[in-house]
Amino acid sequence: MRAIGYFRIEADAMQAVSPSLADQEVAFRYLCQERGCQTAITFVEVDPPGEVSSAEYQRMLDYIRKQGEALLVVITSVPYLNPDPQEAACCLLELEDLEAKVVLTDQASADPLEAALQTWSAQRQDGEKGGRVKEAMRMRAVKGRGLGKPPFGYRVGVDKKLEIVPQEAATVVLIYQLYLQENMGFRLIARYLNERDITTRRGGRWSIVGIRDILRNRAYLGTYARFGIRVPESHAAIIPTHVFSQVQEKLRAKPKPQGYGHRSPFLLSGLVYCGSCGNRMIGGSRRESWIRRKDKGRSEAEYRYYQCQSRTNQSVCQYHTRKAADLERQVMETLYKLDSIEALERWLELHLPSEDRTSELPQLKRRLVALERKFRSSLDQAAGDVISLDKLRDIGGELIRERQILKQRLALLNAEARGELTEKERRELFLSRLREIQERWEGMTIFTRKAWLQDVIDRVVVYDDRIETLIRV
Repeated sequence: MRAIGYFRIEADAMQAVSPSLADQEVAFRYLCQERGCQTAITFVEVDPPGEVSSAEYQRMLDYIRKQGEALLVVITSVPYLNPDPQEAACCLLELEDLEAKVVLTDQASADPLEAALQTWSAQRQDGEKGGRVKEAMRMRAVKGRGLGKPPFGYRVGVDKKLEIVPQEAATVVLIYQLYLQENMGFRLIARYLNERDITTRRGGRWSIVGIRDILRNRAYLGTYARFGIRVPESHAAIIPTHVFSQVQEKLRAKPKPQGYGHRSPFLLSGLVYCGSCGNRMIGGSRRESWIRRKDKGRSEAEYRYYQCQSRTNQSVCQYHTRKAADLERQVMETLYKLDSIEALERWLELHLPSEDRTSELPQLKRRLVALERKFRSSLDQAAGDVISLDKLRDIGGELIRERQILKQRLALLNAEARGELTEKERRELFLSRLREIQERWEGMTIFTRKAWLQDVIDRVVVYDDRIETLIRV
C-alpha cells in the first residue's frame, strides 16, 4: 500500500512546542518502513497566525480521488488533521469515504475517529460558559418568562410573560370547537380556515401540521413549558381544562393509518412542485391487497407516489399525483440526455434559466447550518454511547457528503457573484457534476443520490400532461 504524509505546522500556541516538521516527516517514514508501505507524497499545511488552513488538505483530497486505489494517510495526531475536533471528525469521514485509511503516528493502534470523538467530548465538557447561559434560560423558564417565538394566540408582554392576542385566540378557540363539536379532522379544519381567509400569524395558509400542533399545545391551558420545566397558571388560558382534556382523549383514540410504518425516503423530495398551484408535492405511499382470480390467493403491494401538498396538508388544489417510479425515471432520463455542451445549449434554448441565481444563497446557508447542527448532535450521541462508532460513520458520512455538495454549490455561486466564473465555465462544471453522478450512481446510497440531485436540479414541475425539470446551470 502507498502512503501519504499530511503535516501541519504553526497551528496554535500549544502546537508551537509540538513535533517540528522534520520530526513529523521522520515519524511518517519510520511508520511506512515498519509497515512496508511505499511513500507516495507529502502535504504540508502551514497555518497563518491565529488561523487554520485547509488548502493542502483539499489538495490531498484531489490527489486521492485521482489515484483510484486505497491509500494510507499518516498524521501525527488528530489535531494535526484539524485543531477543531468537529472538523477533524469531518475530515476523517471524508477520507474514509474515499477509502483512505488514516493512521496516527503517536497512537498507531488507535481508531482515529474514536480519538477525535474523545477530544470532542472533552471540549464539550469544558463548555462551562454555555452551561451557565443555559441555566440562566432555565431560570427564566421557571418564572414563566417567554423564550423564543410565542405560540399562536399569544405574544410576549412587557413583563416578559405571555399575553393573549385576541384575534389569534379566537382562531384557536374555533379550531378546538371544529375538532370537538363539529367532528372535523385536521384537513377539514385547515380547509375551513383557508376558504374563509383566516390566516396564520404570517398571513399564510393553515396546514395539517399547524392544526395538529395547536390541538396538542398545553400553552393554551395557561401552562408554560420549556427545558423540561412546566409552570402552571403562568399566563392567561385560552382553552378550558375540560375542553383540552376531551381533545387529547379524542386524539389518543384516533386510529393510526395502516401501512404507514417506516418507509424509505423519496428520491425527489423537496424538489417536486405542483404545476397547478405552485406548492410542493410530497411523497406518500399506501399498501393494498387483493384476491387473485387465478388461485384465490392474496397478493399485496405498496404504491409510492408524489401528491400536491396543498391538497394533502391544506385541503386546497385538486388531486394532482404522479407515481414515484415514473416521475423519478423521467427526471433521470432528462439528466442523462444532457451529455454535451451542445445538448445543454439546446436544452437552455427551450428552458430559460433562473434570472437571479444568487437568491439561492440564503437557503443554501440555512441548509448548511442545519447539517452542522445534525452532525454535532451525532457526535454528542456517539460520545454518550447512545450510538456506536459504526452508526456515527453511517450517519456522519451521509451528512458530510451532503455538506460537500452544499459547499461546492456555495463556492460556485459566490465565484459567479464576484465575476470569477464565465458562462462557459459554469456550463462545463455543470456537465462534470452530471458525469460524476452517472459514474457513481450505482454505488451511492439513497441519501447521497438525493444530495447530488439537489445540487443539479432546481425543481421538477409536474403538470397533468407533462413534467418540466429545471436544472441549476
